[in-house]
Amino acid sequence: MSSATQELIGIVDDLPEEKARAVVDFARFLQQQTGDREWERIHAERRTYPKLEQFAAEALREGTAEPLDPAKL
Repeated sequence: MSSATQELIGIVDDLPEEKARAVVDFARFLQQQTGDREWERIHAERRTYPKLEQFAAEALREGTAEPLDPAKL
């Protein structure tokens, strides 16, 4: 466990539940941004993905799908 993780755990343990929850929510927000940046980097590469493009083209040729009917599940 990193020192930053240990420090964060100590801080959160000292906070009231409501404030601790806000810290967790903010950490999740930061975690999500990391994933977003990775997608932005992949998109910016302008690299082609032939298998993905083929899959998308085939899916589009199939047409639209019926919405799921919860009663049939």
